[in-house]
Amino acid sequence: MDVKTLYRNLETNVLRRDTISKKLKKSCGKSLKDEDIVKILDQVKLLRTSRKSLARILSKLREYESFEGFEEPLTTIIEYMYAVGVHVEKEILLSVAELLGKHQSTKSYADEILNIDIVEIEKLSEDLRTTYTVIRARLKT
Repeated sequence: MDVKTLYRNLETNVLRRDTISKKLKKSCGKSLKDEDIVKILDQVKLLRTSRKSLARILSKLREYESFEGFEEPLTTIIEYMYAVGVHVEKEILLSVAELLGKHQSTKSYADEILNIDIVEIEKLSEDLRTTYTVIRARLKT
């Protein structure tokens, strides 16, 4: 896979994650009904899938020696995700966990978010920082 394709995949992933996060935040503002719970859990699953995809893209980017003119766009997106994206996602998921934790029937989902998703977000944050550092270091050489 070339850098241009990885860049497009990264950009698409970030836009998709932002859209899912906005929908999830909106869903949390409502009172919980059974259909709302299903919708919220589906959105959490979409974020998980997207997070794993983003981690794969970042891993592939770290393997490249040259970024063929995509250094600035790549670092801009990665900076955004590191500074804003992961924090927004974490905040939203903590709200979701709190909301689900209030109901005995959904408490296990809240625990899953706290024990799996929040840990994955911390790992993603580290991956973003590492990838940013790698790209910047290769720019200097």
